[in-house]
Amino acid sequence: MFEELLELYKTKAAESERKMKEEQAMIGMILAVEKMSDMVTSKQRDVELLGRLIDQVDRLSKDVADLKSQLKARQGRPPVQVAVKPAGEGRALDNHAASLIELMAERPGKYTTSELVDMLGLNKTTVISVMKRAADMDPRHIRLTQGKRKKLNLAYVPEEEGASEMAVSDSDTKDQDRMRLELMAMT
Repeated sequence: MFEELLELYKTKAAESERKMKEEQAMIGMILAVEKMSDMVTSKQRDVELLGRLIDQVDRLSKDVADLKSQLKARQGRPPVQVAVKPAGEGRALDNHAASLIELMAERPGKYTTSELVDMLGLNKTTVISVMKRAADMDPRHIRLTQGKRKKLNLAYVPEEEGASEMAVSDSDTKDQDRMRLELMAMT
């Protein structure tokens, strides 16, 4: 009987020891899952922070690109000195148009709207208004034309070529009037 009790005690002890090992393994697994959860949460915070930093860098790079294009447009020319006009909404447009005329006088050629957007650092709608205003301010040298797919082009015609082109045919004037009406509708 004593041996039976000893066997029973050994089996109970082995069973309780096995349960204790299982409980320790469960506790270890729970702690590991909690640690992994904490790591995932911290990584998620890091990813969100990294995303915000990337957004800020993106915004700054766009600002730098805008400043570069404005600097490129103003490179190599003296600052524009325009006579002071009374305050009005057309004053800024006149200043931009005068700057554009000076820039084109220094570098004559044919420019598209998108090239002028890069050169002046303005948005497309404003550039279209500036192109129109420049053509109105200096019609002897500035030619506003419409290319394929209604793309607007602005060209600077030097004095020699301007005199020969003053004899514009009647149909050319009608085309220019139609184009100006379309341009006014766009702005």
